[in-house]
This record gives sequence, structure tokens and C-alpha cells, in this order.
Amino acid sequence: MDTSIKITLLLVTLFFVATKGAANQSNVAQSLSKSNELQKCENGLGTKCGHSIYQHVFKAGKEVSNECCSRLITVGKDCHDLLTEVTIVYKRLSEKKAREIWQKNDKAWEDCKKSVAPSPRGSSELQNCENGLGTKCGHLIYKNVFESKTEVSKDCCSRLLTVGKDCHDLLTEVTIVYKRLT
Repeated sequence: MDTSIKITLLLVTLFFVATKGAANQSNVAQSLSKSNELQKCENGLGTKCGHSIYQHVFKAGKEVSNECCSRLITVGKDCHDLLTEVTIVYKRLSEKKAREIWQKNDKAWEDCKKSVAPSPRGSSELQNCENGLGTKCGHLIYKNVFESKTEVSKDCCSRLLTVGKDCHDLLTEVTIVYKRLT
């Protein structure tokens, strides 16, 4: 065989092996990334709520509780879709069945959005927290927590301590849920 042909075949083979290896590394990286995302999604939902949402979407189970809806909205639509996608692939569902599942998936998301959406003036507990902080301090604390753009004054820190951690957590959770809905 001619030396130039041998060199050409060798280069083509090396190129093929190198690109195949790169593609495999990319697939492995993507798989690991999805695996990490999947783990975060599962952890965010928790076992009880993960099971409840799975039953609702895949087994026509009972309605999803407000607590589980709140967790679902908190982990986000991307997580909800990822968990559904992985389950569809794992179960090797037909295209027809997968379409039905995606419809249930979207309906579950929309139903949960409606059930946990904060009302404009919220519950009395939420209203008490807002009143305790006041508009100015609420705004400063919001900017500090969600935008890291400002320091909280001593007066606002004092107000925050007065309303307590439960109020702070409630206001933070409602804001996170609201931001995911918009």
C-alpha cells in the first residue's frame, strides 16, 4: 500500500477516534450535569412530595397538596419537566402515552401555580409580617436578600428581629414563589 494512503487512513482513523472520544466526553459531562440537576430537583421536592406528584402525573393519583405544590413551584418548571422527562425515558413510554403524560405534567404545574399563588394582600399572617416591617424596611430587606445591592439599616434589622424569623422566612418564600410565577 502506498505510504501516502497509509498516512491518510491513519489520520482519518485518529480523527474519528478523537472526535468520538470528545463526543463521549461531552455526553458524559451532559449526563453528569443532568444527574446533578436531577438530584437537586429530587432533594427540593422531598420523598413525600416527589411521590405525590409522580402518582398524580403518572398514575392519575389524588390531587397534589398545597405543601407539595409549594415545593414544586419552588424547585421550578425546569425541574418538574426534567423529572417527568427522565421518568418517561426510563419507563420507555410510547409517544402517545408520553404525550398524555406531558399534558398531565403541564396541568399539574398550572394547578399548583394557581393553588400557591400569593394573593395581592395575602393571608393575615403575611399581612402582619408586612405591617411589622413597614414598606421602607421591607424594600431594603428585599434588595439585600434578592439583589445584594444594599445594606440593611439598624432600624430595619431591629424591625426584622421583632417580627421574627418565621415572618422573614414566610416573606422570602412567598417572594420566591411569586418570582417563579412571573
